[in-house]
Amino acid sequence: MIRMVSVFIGLALGVVFIAGCEKREMHVKTVNVSASTIYCRFDPSCAVNSTDSSTTPIPMQAGGTALLHSRTFTGKPGTPASGLYGYEYRLDLERAVETMVDVDGVATKHRPCLLTMTLEFGPIVDTLDYDGDGKAGDLVYVITSGGPGTIKLGMVHRWRNKLIVNFDSPVCVGPPGGQGHSSYLFGLVSTQPPTSVEATVKETAGLAAAPVKYEQLPRAAKLEQYPYYNVPVRGPRIGPT
Repeated sequence: MIRMVSVFIGLALGVVFIAGCEKREMHVKTVNVSASTIYCRFDPSCAVNSTDSSTTPIPMQAGGTALLHSRTFTGKPGTPASGLYGYEYRLDLERAVETMVDVDGVATKHRPCLLTMTLEFGPIVDTLDYDGDGKAGDLVYVITSGGPGTIKLGMVHRWRNKLIVNFDSPVCVGPPGGQGHSSYLFGLVSTQPPTSVEATVKETAGLAAAPVKYEQLPRAAKLEQYPYYNVPVRGPRIGPT
């Protein structure tokens, strides 16, 4: 009898541990949408106007300008997102170009890329249907039609209040006289109004010539300690946890 009770307690503790892990850490599903489809969820006109926005330079070692765009808007009365706050982000390296750097006394081309973005976001609204498939529960949308950008999202994870976004392929500065990359706009929804938060974007290198998907990168490339930058963006207010 004692043994059975011990087994039961062990199983119960295991379930509690797993439930706790699932609550804190989870893979976040993304859906691809058109601009008109997603904005119809917020405004009867199927277009939105920013109520709060930020365009901040990323201090990468590159020529030109690397930018991180963020903006917010609110759901109009009578729409599925009524009273909620939409948040969108985009990495924009279109006007950033490679530079020459000194490597052991040799002038070398430096064409950096960005691979991940992390920010404190808090609870994500999960009651909406972004792509119109009739199923609510979408968390992150990517505007692959009707908006700027060319690079999709790869794996997205949530750890406690933190959102960790991996891009489908590196977002790189351009060659001299050429154009750099830009991610698609991606967004998610919160019940909380905007404030200033920091997003951390992490650089990678040596991938610009032959971009590959994040999941195809060798483990060493994912873990390599490349430079990272903390950039102010708009994000939801997060209370004590």
